[in-house]
Amino acid sequence: MSAAAAVKKSMGRTQITIAPAGDATLMTIAGEMDDQATLSELSPSLSGKIIVDLGGVRFINSVGVREWIIFLHDLEEKKCKVVLRNCSERIVHQMNMVLEARGDAEVESFHAPYVCDKCGAEHAISIQVAPNREQLLSFEIPTQTCPDCGGTMQFDDLPNRYLLFLS
Repeated sequence: MSAAAAVKKSMGRTQITIAPAGDATLMTIAGEMDDQATLSELSPSLSGKIIVDLGGVRFINSVGVREWIIFLHDLEEKKCKVVLRNCSERIVHQMNMVLEARGDAEVESFHAPYVCDKCGAEHAISIQVAPNREQLLSFEIPTQTCPDCGGTMQFDDLPNRYLLFLS
């Protein structure tokens, strides 16, 4: 991809934006990933370091997972360095069920479900992997402060199940 302006593309219910980001290319994927999300069509135009922001993925079915795996495999064959940013809960669940859904990609950050002890609010909070690596690999997840009331939020899943994709 050249250093041109951002490219926006729709593949069914999936919206994709590809833009230069310093020494990398930032690819943002949002919406619903299904049979129409033929991401491998995009791999010939990508090279080098690719940062894929998955925070906007609301849904992914088995065909969407297959298309995602093909896309990752294409980038691996081209020796691209793939970094996954803001992996939505839907993507995390797929990476936990299907080993190839992560491939050789590095996970930079992911969303995790939390619930507030004080007000009961539920939020998906982004967790950075690097500063929390040791804790996360021990299946411990940091507590968070509730953005609504300031109370203490607790992780709302089973850490030894939810964090499998990191090992």
